[in-house]
Amino acid sequence: MNKRLIAAMPLISTLLFLWAWLYLDQIELGVTFFLLIPLSVMLLTGNFFKRLSEVMPFIALLLFLWIGFATNTWHPTWLVFFLIPLTNIIVERKLDARKLVGITVTATYITIGLMYGAWHPEWIMFLLIPIINTLFFPQKNAYFNVNSDFKKNFRRVIIDDEDEDK
Repeated sequence: MNKRLIAAMPLISTLLFLWAWLYLDQIELGVTFFLLIPLSVMLLTGNFFKRLSEVMPFIALLLFLWIGFATNTWHPTWLVFFLIPLTNIIVERKLDARKLVGITVTATYITIGLMYGAWHPEWIMFLLIPIINTLFFPQKNAYFNVNSDFKKNFRRVIIDDEDEDK
């Protein structure tokens, strides 16, 4: 059934595009339905939950565009982007310190926004997430050492190959 759905998705997308364009008179909304083609391939192959976590940024963008174009409601619609970390936490079933920093900063941002109505300049606080995570919770594979093997391979592959091209 998954293969059939993937095969039919270009026709389904075309049907939805024409419906949105001809009946709703919203061609921008209609164009977004073509994003269902790669989305169906991504979600219907392999482990569904693992794929869902991987494609959630794409799904959130698609939902944002659909709701925004269909209802012209862009302001609260940006909240769908919170589905990205939420899905990751649910699928992986673990909450580490790096994710907790993101949740804390996001909760602080929403609290300040709701209490004081100050959304615009306060979004800058999201830059605290990578700063705090880099300083206090670095990833173990974030850095590499330049050892003698690296230098030797670099010289052999990059420098010596350039000499041969001349």
